[in-house]
Amino acid sequence: MSAPILDLHALPSMPATLLRAAIPFGKSRGSTALPDLTLRVHGCRASPALLERYRTACGFDADGFLPLTYPQVLATPLHMSLLGLPDFPYSALGIVHVRNHLQQHRRLPDTTALTVACRFDGLREVPAGHEFDIQTRVEAQDTGELLWEAVSTMLRRDAPRKDKDGTRKAPPPEDSRFASSRPASWSIPADTGRRYARASGDLNPIHLTAVTAKPFGFPRAIAHGMWTLARCVAELGEAAHADALRLDCDFKKPLFLPSRVTFQTARESAGVAFRVLSEEGKPHLVGRLG
Repeated sequence: MSAPILDLHALPSMPATLLRAAIPFGKSRGSTALPDLTLRVHGCRASPALLERYRTACGFDADGFLPLTYPQVLATPLHMSLLGLPDFPYSALGIVHVRNHLQQHRRLPDTTALTVACRFDGLREVPAGHEFDIQTRVEAQDTGELLWEAVSTMLRRDAPRKDKDGTRKAPPPEDSRFASSRPASWSIPADTGRRYARASGDLNPIHLTAVTAKPFGFPRAIAHGMWTLARCVAELGEAAHADALRLDCDFKKPLFLPSRVTFQTARESAGVAFRVLSEEGKPHLVGRLG
């Protein structure tokens, strides 16, 4: 049986939605069930001013189409509204975006009227806590054609778990796909989180300044994961301009601001792999476009 659908008149206001999702009061207690509800908005259009800010912040050219990652920006107010539902069992604070899988079926002209729908799926226990998915569908409003869809995997961490024998896990083996890659060095300025926030509406304080990030356990602000992913897609250029595309990524390690990082790509039989490494050679993000 499909989830009941709640049609909203417009995309929710991000500041109010963020606040509602972060407050634990009124949340269901003693339950880990996810709300069985789809939130949907018809007539969504990219704001020209916000889209220009997004392109500037992430490095996209204006070509008449929405960047591959932009529909997620349109969907984010609905994601936060789901996290703010009274029967969602957790506070949004501390929930981490760990993976993203998106499928574009056709490029979206940047003036198209869209229907955006989001719902929860797939709550499961993992060693670090509990993961769940937020599914997003973006359709052409006039025809109902499915244009873009995504699965965003979120992690709600439990208390830190220590190995019984106190040993540390061995580091993962080096990814041989990038052995012959020509690395590009990026300098990520301190205001990256604020610039992306002004474009996307995601005003989570962990991304804005060191002062606002410290109460949440971060010594400095960290870049939005979706900014890092969008910046990678912009760097991939024409490879991201096809109609039908699949984009997969794992968010590995917070990217503190400011930072210097290394971007690498590796050609594969049906696409391109990419990653962003810290100065210590540890991955912030690993992805594949095909």
